[in-house]
Amino acid sequence: MIKPFDYDQGFAKNKIKTSKYTWWTFLPLNLIEQFSKFANCYFLMICVMQTIPLISVTNNHPTTLAPLAFVLLLSMTKDLYEDMKRSKSDKQENTRKVEVHTGEDFKLVSWLDVHVGQIVRVKEGGYFPADLLLLHSAHSNGLCFVETKNLDGETNLKRKQIVSQRLLNQN
Repeated sequence: MIKPFDYDQGFAKNKIKTSKYTWWTFLPLNLIEQFSKFANCYFLMICVMQTIPLISVTNNHPTTLAPLAFVLLLSMTKDLYEDMKRSKSDKQENTRKVEVHTGEDFKLVSWLDVHVGQIVRVKEGGYFPADLLLLHSAHSNGLCFVETKNLDGETNLKRKQIVSQRLLNQN
């Protein structure tokens, strides 16, 4: 009798996360990112120096505060918009469906729920939900062709061969 595969072996989940922030980490992390730029630090220092009576030429009024705040707010808004788009794209990828073998039949599950050791059926023109080992191909020579545009930007097809054929050809 074949023992079922234990999915809780400490493997990472099959989840894509390209977004940088969460709602509670956006402000602190983005401020750190904004002030890692020399220009923003420079204008912040000028702003602070404008409030020191001994060296201020603006009567202790930080006149550079408004332009600095505007630039920071604009940059933060852009970063938030881009991160929300990445988060939406992540959700779409993680909820795509794939056929996974259940022991008797194939069942549609989200990519997020694919585990190490499961048998996945990918049809022609379909997307790969994870790193996969090719066990069978519909072509008689055991080949399939994979486009890796999302990984390396190349649109040419990569030739892949089923495992048993590759092992036979090495001997």
